[in-house]
Amino acid sequence: MVSTFMFVIKSRKNCKLGAKMLLEHEVKKLLQELGYADVAKIDLGGGSITVKAFDHGKKIFLSTPVYFGGNYIPKSVRSCLKQRAPFESFVIRTTLKVDEDHYSIHLNYIGDIETMTNQRLIGILEDFSGLAARWRDYLDEHDQNDLVHIPVK
Repeated sequence: MVSTFMFVIKSRKNCKLGAKMLLEHEVKKLLQELGYADVAKIDLGGGSITVKAFDHGKKIFLSTPVYFGGNYIPKSVRSCLKQRAPFESFVIRTTLKVDEDHYSIHLNYIGDIETMTNQRLIGILEDFSGLAARWRDYLDEHDQNDLVHIPVK
């Protein structure tokens, strides 16, 4: 049986960057809860991030949906996945996974957590959330390319 802990991050706004910043005590709480539950879901930056610890707590897995296609994933969205994104990928290495059964695309990250500090984890969560928001915008723009415009008379 998989137990899940739902966690809403109360972040503060960084005025200079316009980005949400996590508070260190919230990350400590998240890590404590991961010790009790197999999976944690957090809301950050307008999206839900699934957090899993695995390999006896040595690694962490982050995943968030960045595209929902309804009943299919358009050709223009699929083609942009094969190209390099026109934005910085921050400092973390992520992958995109297409879920054909649910017509969705998820952004994923796997990293070592064993020697990670709370500040480093905060940075990873913030970068991951920011990167996910950029992918959502980028894929939505490409989704619009497949719309058929019918002139109204």
